[in-house]
Amino acid sequence: MRYLLFVPLILFVAIAQVAVAPYFPLLGVTANLLLVLLACWAIIRGPKEVMVLIPVAGLFKDLITTDPVGASVLALMPIVFLAAIRERRPTESEFLPTVAVVAVASIAYNLLYLMALTAVGDEFSWLQTLGRVLLPAMLFNALLTPIFYLPVRWATTVTTPVGPIVRVPG
Repeated sequence: MRYLLFVPLILFVAIAQVAVAPYFPLLGVTANLLLVLLACWAIIRGPKEVMVLIPVAGLFKDLITTDPVGASVLALMPIVFLAAIRERRPTESEFLPTVAVVAVASIAYNLLYLMALTAVGDEFSWLQTLGRVLLPAMLFNALLTPIFYLPVRWATTVTTPVGPIVRVPG
């Protein structure tokens, strides 16, 4: 049931990433709104839930762009592995681990995406691309983390039951 509410949000964010984000570049890169949203969801709700949502988000993004189908799914998958930070809880707050996961996931996303584009025959200068895309994208996505973290945190506290549900027969 919880996915029924979240899938339309993912679809909206994917459309916003493709249609709106390119008009608001920072440091020469556009935001990866899906990555930030899914990383926040993975840290707050856990990697099991985001494993279901990543294929939906990645395939939808690839289908509404000219990108190779499946490249975004592959590039978003490190979020699941990076969400293991949630289990270790190095800090009291989940916000700092979320920012760290977004930053590292941004680097992993761009590297995997560039590898996928290379595999389908696109040519570009790796050195220039790494310098002009990797670090600015990491910083931009990390700066956007609070915009997604707070609503996901709020939605989680609103939808999470306080205690066990007891059903009385009869």
